[in-house]
This record gives sequence, structure tokens and C-alpha cells, in this order.
Amino acid sequence: MAVVNVWLFPVLISSYSIFCLLTCASLSAYYHSFPSRWPYLSDFTKEVPAKNAFAVMTNHILLMALIWIYLKHRELISYFLQSSLQHLRTWSTANTAIGFGAIFFMQLSVNFPETKVPHMEYYSNRASLVLFIVYVWLHCLLSSRVADKNISNTKLLVVRLTIAAALSSCAVSMLQLVKTHPSAQYGAIYEWACYLSFCFFLLTDAYEFRNLVFRAPKLVIRGSSTYDEAVFSGETQEEETEDYRQSWLTTQLVR
Repeated sequence: MAVVNVWLFPVLISSYSIFCLLTCASLSAYYHSFPSRWPYLSDFTKEVPAKNAFAVMTNHILLMALIWIYLKHRELISYFLQSSLQHLRTWSTANTAIGFGAIFFMQLSVNFPETKVPHMEYYSNRASLVLFIVYVWLHCLLSSRVADKNISNTKLLVVRLTIAAALSSCAVSMLQLVKTHPSAQYGAIYEWACYLSFCFFLLTDAYEFRNLVFRAPKLVIRGSSTYDEAVFSGETQEEETEDYRQSWLTTQLVR
């Protein structure tokens, strides 16, 4: 099975994330629970049904984000295997683990409300935010090593670094305001800016994924009639990869 329009996946996550905000804000306003001042995301999702909608839709977003992080890792690994940058595979794996960790803490924050589990939401939110920032910066650096003539790598890197800098700046400012002035309205604005910045960051991968074709890994049961054939095919592909790796040193990768 092959997935051709991989680039649509980051677009779907970004669009659904914004749709989640609009839906929850609309429900909160309709049921007269929307705050009078500019709210933190958690301020207008405390009451039912906005609270329920936010939890359900955020879980959807986090599930899709897991798949996105995996797809990004697969893309980077495929490039690094065909180049002299194989040592960066470890960094990509580590960054994938960081991304999964960020999603794990975000799930704790969403599914364990502060009213039921004290301090869980507070610390999970901060851990998730820090890990997401680390993931975004490593994502930028690793993606900059991708060599593809179909991508304007320098321009894409500048856009990514700009968004990463804005995201980091807003996150640090928000954390400082929450600690020193919890009721400050600017903290809520910074939180919204972080949320929207990450949505825009996802779209940079939509541009990079334009020519990708994702093939799902095969599962072959040991002892089946196709096992020996699959093993032989895998050995042949490894030999072909070694030969291609040598030719790639003088030829750019074309997807």
C-alpha cells in the first residue's frame, strides 16, 4: 500500500487544530461561559460541552501528531541512509522520542483536569511545551541536511527558523508571565501565538512532503511460504542500497 499525497497530512493537522479552537470558543460563547477578557486556552474549556469537545478533538490532534512525527522520521532516515550522513540517524531517532514525550505530557494535561488531579495539568503543560520547543529546533537542524533539488532548502530553513524563534519567544514569555503575573492578559495572547505558530510550522512539512510517497512496512510471519522470499528480497534491497549510496555522493536525490 502506498500513500501518495503525504503532504496533505500536515495540512490536515494544522486545519483541524484551528477548527478545534474555533469550535470550542463557539461552544463556550453559545453557553455563556466565554471569559470577558482574552482567555487562556484552558479558560474557555472548563465548562461542558466545550470541555468535552476540547478533550476529544485534542486527542485526535495528538494522535495525528504522532503519525506526523513518525513520517518525518521515516523521511529523514531515508535521506540519511542514501548519503554520508548516516550518523544523523541517531539524532533523528532521539528527536522522535522527544516529540513522542511532548505528546505524552500533553495527553496527561488534557485528560487529567486540574480540578481532579492537582498540579498534573500545570506541570504536564510546561513539560510538553519545553519538549515541543526542543523538537522544533532539532527538526529545523535535521531538515536542513536534506538534499533535494525539488526543495528550496535555504528559504525553507529561514521560514522554519523564524517560526521556531517566534514560538520559543512566545513560550518563554508566557511561562514567565504565568509564574509572576498569572492574571496578565498578555500570557493568554502568547499562548495563542504559540498554538498558531505550531500550526504554521506544520505547513512547512507540507511543502517538503510534496513529492514523498509513503509505503507501509510489511509484516511477514516467520515460517510462512513468503518468509524466505521476503528475506531474500530484503538482502537484495540492502545490496542495491549500498550501490546507490555510492552513486548518491555525486548525484542529488530525486524523489
